[in-house]
Amino acid sequence: MPEYAQIQTYATYTARNLQTLLQLYRTVLEQLGCTDAQVIAWLSQVEWPASEEEGFGDIYASPFSLHPVDDADPIECAGLSISFYTQSGAPSLEDPPLWIAFNLLFDVAKIRRHAAPVYRSGVGGAIWYIMRELAESFREVGIYFTDEWQENQSWRAIAENVGDPWIFDLAIFPRELADRFKEVPPGFQGTVIEGGFGFAQENRWPALPWDEAGS
Repeated sequence: MPEYAQIQTYATYTARNLQTLLQLYRTVLEQLGCTDAQVIAWLSQVEWPASEEEGFGDIYASPFSLHPVDDADPIECAGLSISFYTQSGAPSLEDPPLWIAFNLLFDVAKIRRHAAPVYRSGVGGAIWYIMRELAESFREVGIYFTDEWQENQSWRAIAENVGDPWIFDLAIFPRELADRFKEVPPGFQGTVIEGGFGFAQENRWPALPWDEAGS
């Protein structure tokens, strides 16, 4: 079974705003050069979970391409998953907010160097550009690029106040969360962007993603 990395995007949702969030995500994909009518149609068919089984989410398991930069090669996504989180992993006396997670999947074998945890040249710039576009529309807890072991850990640290938020290879988070990230661990490099910050694990990239992207 392939190993995946993913760009993780989160938002709190209600029955009233779910379709708005799905439309917003579709719009960002189209802005990033997605011309695959099937994945756009699939996103249009996602509905409010009607049962506990549906509450886990769904996956579009076919590859499609994004073309985030006009004068660069497209990047292939292995699929797209949507997860609904209706229960908190941390004890609480209050009803937790409902969260939706959009995960753009990438086959690790295609984006990393052979037998090394370092991403191939050009991957960081493309991933950074995609994350910048998503961050403009989804600003609650940031956008995270993670591997399978890191999946959801930063989000849970922020949403549930448990764990370490520095569990990612690359992230963009809004200025409002600066206090959560003020103590930078060794091995991370950061940059300031409009309305927020970006951080990357330096040893995962041949060049820092924002330098490679030129932004």
